[in-house]
Amino acid sequence: MHNKRLAAFRTNPGGDWTPADFEITASQYAMKFRKATGTHVVFTHPSTSHCVAIPLKAKPRGVHVKAFLQMIDSMEELES
Repeated sequence: MHNKRLAAFRTNPGGDWTPADFEITASQYAMKFRKATGTHVVFTHPSTSHCVAIPLKAKPRGVHVKAFLQMIDSMEELES
């Protein structure tokens, strides 16, 4: 784990996170993200079969952060 923001996600999943926090972390892991409907940002990566949607207007909840972390963890498992 080389990312301070990722460590902060893990220690405080219910924190005051913004979609920009997720976008910055996603770009560090070569994840693709798109604003699908204007209400959510969808994160994908070719090495995993699932995606994660983060709300744009509402505060991301702990469940969103945990799903995002799970996606990164599965990517790291495939790399090692």
